[in-house]
Amino acid sequence: MPVEHLDPLAFKAWLRSEALAAGFARIGFAACHGFQAEAAHLQAWFQEGRGSLLPYLDPTTLLDPRALWPPARTALVGFFPYARPEAVPGSEPGSLKLSRYLWGPDYHMLLKPRLTRLLEAAQTRWPGLEGRVCVDTAPLLERQLAARAGLGWQGKHTLLIAGKNGSWGFLGALLLSVDLPADEPVTTEFCGTCTACLEVCPSGALEPFRLDPARCLTTYTIETEAEPPPAVVEALASSRWAAGCDLCQEVCPWNRAPVWGDPALWGGPSPLHTRSAEDLPRGAAQWRKLTRRTALRRVRDRHWRATLTRILGS
Repeated sequence: MPVEHLDPLAFKAWLRSEALAAGFARIGFAACHGFQAEAAHLQAWFQEGRGSLLPYLDPTTLLDPRALWPPARTALVGFFPYARPEAVPGSEPGSLKLSRYLWGPDYHMLLKPRLTRLLEAAQTRWPGLEGRVCVDTAPLLERQLAARAGLGWQGKHTLLIAGKNGSWGFLGALLLSVDLPADEPVTTEFCGTCTACLEVCPSGALEPFRLDPARCLTTYTIETEAEPPPAVVEALASSRWAAGCDLCQEVCPWNRAPVWGDPALWGGPSPLHTRSAEDLPRGAAQWRKLTRRTALRRVRDRHWRATLTRILGS
């Protein structure tokens, strides 16, 4: 079928249906123009040194999806839930806490193939279509793109809140080389006067709608092996979060009845979630075995041991 005879509305409806069938709880579409409104905020964030521990971030690319991938015209953005009500970090006696997104397989291995298959199927329906799959590793303002696509708003804890579906979800984007009708963006945040996430942050890393990575527990347990400041070391020891931190999401009122992840994907916890802190692995071979095909594989065993020492004191 010639491209000029294809119906963009019907194609968009088909894409949404296929993405929902692939496990995404919400799907939205946004135009891939730049984020001019974010320029001053992002520039100030970098000038203040907030990105010093995250060297892979590029402000130029972040501000324009077309700088990342020039053919981009439309972004399909999906919200993929991962938390389960019975998977509670630290619930086992003596155990440490690992963020809920680490309880299943590596989400990159899950979402990228699904979006890739969707792209391949779409290319058979729309001749000449190009696309790029982005799941959190590309320099893309995914939360802002999700808000533009109508999925929700960026909360005071800086994470996307997908309305009543809550914030326990991954974001995946499929950049497409065709112009499709955009969905109505979410331009208002609905956090109101609530400051629960700011008050619960154990290291004071959060201000309203701003995160300081240099004070965030996740930065030092996942992103970098740099020595954390004393306040973060104290917060690690008192909170016992050994990988990531979910506190700001745990207290968010929008997570009282969220959409939950598929137990078949985010099922049985590994020994990392159930063993007492003293019995956790400290050897490289055991660490590699227990983190195989999980998002924790990016954390080296020496990094893990350093975190345990900061939490346990030895």
